[in-house]
Amino acid sequence: MKFTSILSLAVALCVVTVNAAPADKVCPTTKVVAKPIKTPKAKPTTTTAKPKPKTTTTAKPKPKTTTTKKPKKTTTTGAATKTKATTTTVAKPTTKPTTKPTTTAVKPIPSPVAPKKDPCSTLTNQAKDSESILTFEAVRDCYLAQPYNADVATKTLKGLEGLIGNFYVFLDQAKEKTSSPFNSPNVDLMAGLQKIRNTKYKRDYDFSMALTYLTFSANDGHLAFKSDCYNAATFTQPISLYAPVVNGKQDIRVFYADAAEKGVPKTHIVDCVVNTIDGVPALKAVQDFTDRTSAISKDPGVRLNDALASTSWYNEWGISPGGFSKRWELPQKSTMEYEIQCGTDAPQKVTVPWIVKPSDYFELNTFTDTKTYWSVQCAAALSPYNNARSRDNVRAGNNDIGYRINIAPGTTLFRERGSIAFPKGGRNGRNGGAPELISKATEVLVTATTAFYRLKKSDACVAVIASEEAAYFKFDSSDYLQFIQGLETLRDGGCKKLILDMTNNGGGSVDFAYFINMVFFPKAKPYFVEDLRANSFVQNAARAAIRTPSTVSTFDARGYVSMATDKAYKDHSMFTKGVNYKRGGTTSTYTQKNYFEFGWPFMPLDKNRTMPWKASDMAIVTNGFCGSACTMIATRFNIEHKVKTYAIGGIHKRPLSYFTFPGGFVMDNESIVSDLQKIKFTAAGGPSNLPVKALTMVAVGEIYATEDSKVPLEYDAQYFAANVHLDHDLVTARNPDDVWLKIAGDFKK
Repeated sequence: MKFTSILSLAVALCVVTVNAAPADKVCPTTKVVAKPIKTPKAKPTTTTAKPKPKTTTTAKPKPKTTTTKKPKKTTTTGAATKTKATTTTVAKPTTKPTTKPTTTAVKPIPSPVAPKKDPCSTLTNQAKDSESILTFEAVRDCYLAQPYNADVATKTLKGLEGLIGNFYVFLDQAKEKTSSPFNSPNVDLMAGLQKIRNTKYKRDYDFSMALTYLTFSANDGHLAFKSDCYNAATFTQPISLYAPVVNGKQDIRVFYADAAEKGVPKTHIVDCVVNTIDGVPALKAVQDFTDRTSAISKDPGVRLNDALASTSWYNEWGISPGGFSKRWELPQKSTMEYEIQCGTDAPQKVTVPWIVKPSDYFELNTFTDTKTYWSVQCAAALSPYNNARSRDNVRAGNNDIGYRINIAPGTTLFRERGSIAFPKGGRNGRNGGAPELISKATEVLVTATTAFYRLKKSDACVAVIASEEAAYFKFDSSDYLQFIQGLETLRDGGCKKLILDMTNNGGGSVDFAYFINMVFFPKAKPYFVEDLRANSFVQNAARAAIRTPSTVSTFDARGYVSMATDKAYKDHSMFTKGVNYKRGGTTSTYTQKNYFEFGWPFMPLDKNRTMPWKASDMAIVTNGFCGSACTMIATRFNIEHKVKTYAIGGIHKRPLSYFTFPGGFVMDNESIVSDLQKIKFTAAGGPSNLPVKALTMVAVGEIYATEDSKVPLEYDAQYFAANVHLDHDLVTARNPDDVWLKIAGDFKK
C-alpha cells in the first residue's frame, strides 16, 4: 500500500496515527491548494506506523495541489480479509517562515512494497501429489484470481443454449410446479441463462458457479454444468453426520469423528446430538446445503440422505461420508463450528478446520501461476475436449444408445466422495474403527454388479445390486450370465423370499436393466416407452442421419423401435411426425413414443432355470438414490408387478421416494457434438465444444410409467413414494442387514 505524508492546513486537524479510528471514520477527502513560497530545502521523509514523527519535512517552493485519498476497500468471497488502516503522519516544519504562515505540499515518495505472490503459485507449490494437504486460503485465492473473460463467457453460454435449448428433454416440464413427495423449484433454464448473460461479473468463478447452480436447481441427476476449474480440490470435515430418529425425534448426530484431526474433541462424541452448525440449527444447515448442491432428487428427503453418511456396496462395502462432510464446493470459510451435546452434559462448541486435498481433477505439477492454471486446469484443449465421465460399451447393429453405460452427474458426485477411511480397531464407527457392516447374513457370491447374501436364521435372501454397469458383447456376456448364476445359487440354497437392495445405485446400462426385468418377469414387456425432443433443429438432424449408410447417430430413427408397430423405424418419421405437448406454458414437439431394441441369445431361460419368486415373494429397498437405469428396474417391479417397495432415511414423518432421476438416457455435450459431426450436420444454433473443461450433460430421452402416460416419469410424482418409509435409527444406519431382517419379518405378516 502506498503511504503519503502531506503538510496541509486543512488536513492538520485530522491526523491519523497508529491508534486512529477505523478507515471508515477518517475525515473526508479535502482538496488543498498551496501558495508558492521560498523555504529552505529539506529531504522529504514519510513515516509509517509510528505515533510521533522525528523528522520534519519542508517542500520545494513549487505550487502543488494535493488531494487526500480514502483507502481502497478489499473485497473477498467466502472469508473476510483483514486490512490495516492506512496511517499517515503529517510533519511540522522545523524552520519558522519569515513571512506569513504557509501551506506546503510535499512530493510523495512511495514506501517499499513486498512483491505480491501469485496465489496459484502458492497452490501448485503445496500440491506435490494427490495426498498433499492444501491450505484453504491457497485454493480460495487461486479460484478467485481467475478474471472474468467476456469471450469465454459468450462462447460458453452460446454452447449451453444450443445444448439445453435443443436437446434437454425436460426443458419445458421443468417450468411446472411439482407436488408431493417433491419439493423442488420450477426452473426456466433458458431465462436463467439469459439472466447470467445480462449479469456483470468480475471473476470467472462467480460466472461459472452461477451456471452450476442454475443447472443443479432443476434437481435432475442427469443435468449438470460443473467446471473442472473450480473442482480441483476436495474439502473434508473429519466429522461425518447422520439423522436417525430416536424416541420419535429426528436430530443430526455424529456418525464418525476422527479424534486425531485438529479441532475434533478427544472425548467420545459419536452419536452425540449436533445442535447447531455455524450458528444455524443443524438439520436446517444440512438441508439448506444439500438443497443447493446435491441435485440428486426433487425429493428433499433423498437430498438429505445424500448429504449424510450412508452404507453401500460397490465392489466392496463402505461408508460414504456424505456430501455435507466431503464436498467439492468452496466453503464460505476455513473452519466449521459445531455445538455438540452428549446426553445431559452441557453443550460444547468445537471449531474444526477443513482438510483440503487435490481432487481427481487437479492437474498436478502442470501450472506455475494464475495464467497457467487457467490454461491447464480450466481451458479446454485445442482438440474437442472429452470429459471421460462416461464409458461406452457397444453392441453392434444399432446406434448403441441403449447399450451405452453413461454415468449420470449425480452418480459421479456421489462416487467421488469415496468412503470414510477408518483407523484400525473399534466397531461400527463408535470407537473410530472400521465398521463391521454385515454380521447377520452370509455372502454366497459376488459379481461385477451384485453381491448375493443369505440371511442367517431366515429363508430370505438378498441381492445387493450396486449398479447396472454391465457390458454385453457377442464375445463376452459374462456380466449378464453371472447375475443369473447368483440368483440360481440363492434359489438352489433354499431361498423362499428375495430382497433387492438397490441403495445408492446410480444406474448404468439401459440394456442391463431390461435384462433384469426379463429374468424375473419373462412374459412381460421389460422396457419403458420413451420420446425425445423433436424441434426443427433435431428434425433436420434426423433427416441428415437417415442418409448415412449405418446407424451411428442418436438422431437416426433406425436405432429405435416404434411403440405403435413394435418394428424398427426405416425412415425419419419418428422425429419428423412427432407429437405436441404443452408443458410449462410452452407447446413443443416430441418424437413418437419408442423403445430400444433388445434381445439376448440366452433369454428366455430354460424352464429348469427360471426363477421361483413371485412378486409377493420379493421386496425392493433403497434410500431414494436409485437413479437412471436402476429406476427402470425398481419402478417396473412396483408399477407393473406390484412388488413392495421400502425407502429408508429421509425426513421423519414425510413420504420418501424409492427412486430418482429416471430420465431416459443421458449424453454429455461432447458426445452430442461428435454425433452431429458424424452425420455432417452443421446447422447454426446447435451445441459446440465449450471453451472450458466441464462436466456438461443433459437427459436426451424421457421414459413414461405407462404407454398411455402424458407426463414423463421424471415428473410423475404419483409413483415416487415408497410403499413403506423406514426411519433410520442408531443401528440400521450402520448395519444394512438389520434393515433386511425388518423386511424379512414383513413377509411373514
